[in-house]
Amino acid sequence: MELGKVQTLKIVTATEKKLQGTDGKETIDLEIIKGESHKVGEEVEVFVYRENSGKLAGTTRTPKIEVGKVAKLAVVSKTKIGYFVDIGAPKDVLLPFSEASERVREGGKYLFLLYIDKSDRLAVTMNIKDHLKSDSPYEKGDMVKGSIYHINPRLGALIAIDDQYDGLIPTKNLMGIHNVGDEVEVRVASKLADGKLTLSMREFAHIQMGQDSEIVLDLIDEYKGVLPVGDKSDPDEILDITGLSKSAFKRAVGKLYKEGKAVPGPMETRRK
Repeated sequence: MELGKVQTLKIVTATEKKLQGTDGKETIDLEIIKGESHKVGEEVEVFVYRENSGKLAGTTRTPKIEVGKVAKLAVVSKTKIGYFVDIGAPKDVLLPFSEASERVREGGKYLFLLYIDKSDRLAVTMNIKDHLKSDSPYEKGDMVKGSIYHINPRLGALIAIDDQYDGLIPTKNLMGIHNVGDEVEVRVASKLADGKLTLSMREFAHIQMGQDSEIVLDLIDEYKGVLPVGDKSDPDEILDITGLSKSAFKRAVGKLYKEGKAVPGPMETRRK
């Protein structure tokens, strides 16, 4: 019997109050689900878990995760020893505090790996990096979806693309405020030799420039025609006011100048 895995069992007991299945070596109790009916001799797909008593048990419900797999799951409660996480089985499993590498909250959804702990019980961990793959089918320019599983202020945001492939949004390519567990849609900026993906929240340059120029023009109007940053302004000041890097800001202003919409200056940018 494999704990934390879906496997085929044969029904050996099927009454209103008791349902049991066997793999030929062990026999376990199965969850009785309202509306389901089974017959002795029938083969069923069963997910095996452990009850509070320590006994193995099974359910014909489809689990949200299996041992060795990564999936996005909800945190349902906090205890003195960790958090309990819903895996789609009759019993929630523990996320020990030692395995909660990121801040989590009740009701939040995060990426977890299901494993068997030293006491031979199911548990989950947030340390998933070594279990993500680097053989994604994506190439430079593709748009992909994923979940943030770690944020390093110096490195950037680590992303599990499709919740299974490893990727990184470098800090310079991050836009806005993000938290672990957030789902993002990003562009593949490059594919490294080892197959890992470098990602960007920014569009292709020509598209992004158009979006940035609209942001700058709106800001000029908000500042009543004179934006208090220009070509020679400090990069941090430009970032604080516009949300753009200095290079992106200058490209956007240059576009507006060519279109006759704005006039650049050393320390300010005016509406034309």
